[in-house]
Amino acid sequence: MLSAALISGSTLLAQPASAGADCANGNHCVYYYDVGADRFSFFDSDTNFTDDYFPNGAVVNDNIEAASNSSTGGFESHYYYDINNGGGLVFCVNPGHTVYRSQLSTDNVYGNHVGQMDEASSLRLRPTTTIHCF
Repeated sequence: MLSAALISGSTLLAQPASAGADCANGNHCVYYYDVGADRFSFFDSDTNFTDDYFPNGAVVNDNIEAASNSSTGGFESHYYYDINNGGGLVFCVNPGHTVYRSQLSTDNVYGNHVGQMDEASSLRLRPTTTIHCF
């Protein structure tokens, strides 16, 4: 999403929307431990994290402990419990925002559909919704 800034009188200059922490503009990033740790970046929706890997070799599926949204198109990042955006919404992140490990709920069991940490298996990018996101 672009915002306009007033420059010397009436000239408008387009500027990119604010970026989430540690995530390149236009990307939706997930982290193996927390922001700043091993990162995997998405530019578009991904319906199956089982074939995505963090730099440390860990599979992205059910191993996300933080996320950041640097959308330049205003898209929310919606993470789902199962592949193909199934199983219900785990959490979502608004453009320009970040959710840290300490903000996600967990029962310390990976992939059991309880809590938010270590549960996501797919990503759907959505235009602004009424769903409360981080």
